[in-house]
This record gives sequence, C-alpha cells and structure tokens, in this order.
Amino acid sequence: MGRRLKYYRERLGLSQIDLSEKSDISQASIARIESGRQKNLKRETMKKLADGLGITLTELMEPVSVVREEEASYFTTRKVPVLGIKDIDVMRDPGASVRKADTFEPSLSSDKNAFYLKVTPGLTIRPFIEEGDLILIEPAAEISDGDMVLFLSAEKKCLGRIYYPYNNLLIQPLDQDLPPIMLRKKEKSRRAIRMLRVSGIKK
Repeated sequence: MGRRLKYYRERLGLSQIDLSEKSDISQASIARIESGRQKNLKRETMKKLADGLGITLTELMEPVSVVREEEASYFTTRKVPVLGIKDIDVMRDPGASVRKADTFEPSLSSDKNAFYLKVTPGLTIRPFIEEGDLILIEPAAEISDGDMVLFLSAEKKCLGRIYYPYNNLLIQPLDQDLPPIMLRKKEKSRRAIRMLRVSGIKK
C-alpha cells in the first residue's frame, strides 16, 4: 500500500505535504504509510488518500506488479467524461458517446475513450456499489475471464463478471436477484451486445 501511494503521489508531482492538504491526512501519517510502518489502514483513510490523488480506491489498491506494468502509460491525471446509463448508445463508438458528457472527473486512465458511468438505482449493488458512485469504464481494455464488465443490450443493462465456459459467453450479474446471461459467441454480434470492462469504482 505504501509503495503504491508513493508511486501515484510522485507521478502527480506532489509532496507529502501537498497530499496532506488535499486528503486531510497528516503528513506524518502519509510518511508512516509510505515507509510501511503504518498498516491495517481504515477504508476511510484510504478513500481520503485516493480522493486527494484524484484516483479511485481500486486504483490505489492495485497490486504493485500492475502499477509497474502500467508505469509507462500513466503520466498524469486527466479529465474524463461522466455519463449516465441513458447516454451510452450500444450502437455507437465510445468516442461518440463521451461527447455527450456535461461533467468531467480526474482519472489516471490511459484509454483515450475512458469515461465514468454514474451509478443510478438500477445498477446499485449494496454495500459495494451505491447510487452516485462513479464506475471507470475503459472501452479499449482487453476483457479477460473473470473481469467485471458493464453488459449492454437492448433488453438489459447490468454489471457482472464475465466467463467463457465451453466457448460460450456467461455474464454473472453482481445483483444476485438477476439471472445469469448465457450466450453463444455468435449471438454477441447478431444482437448488438456490448461489454465494457470496469476498471475502477470511485466513491
């Protein structure tokens, strides 16, 4: 955790004092966290630090190996659009959709078409994802087995985990009240279905 915190802070050109002012966490605490002397951090503390860095809590908690792999791509924060579910048109390219945004939020994403999806009541999965949370979507990101995705079709929109059993496509919604979605891979193109990888959640 300390190494990741220091990585993102230095990538933004912030001193520990700068981050202390932005996060309302003392400089002494930040120094202890970065040196590994302070562990078992409260979620509230991690959230304040992530907000101070302008990143999601998920990004701050990524494994160090992931941070190293993406070091060349993540130079600084940039503003990415915030969209509602109704703004996302499954028949259009992501570039066209993001131009509909009225508001923008900082992100370290290197995907030029990245955007935040603002969670509305139909997408909440309490206590993990609540109304008003921002979900970082990276349309260019490769989707692997077990990844969290935003599933979009004319009939259904949901958040779920994606799996590829027996060369088919299975979406297991995070909302346990929803049934799984099983498709043959050929159906994906015929039914204008889109799946976009969820790369982070900003509270």
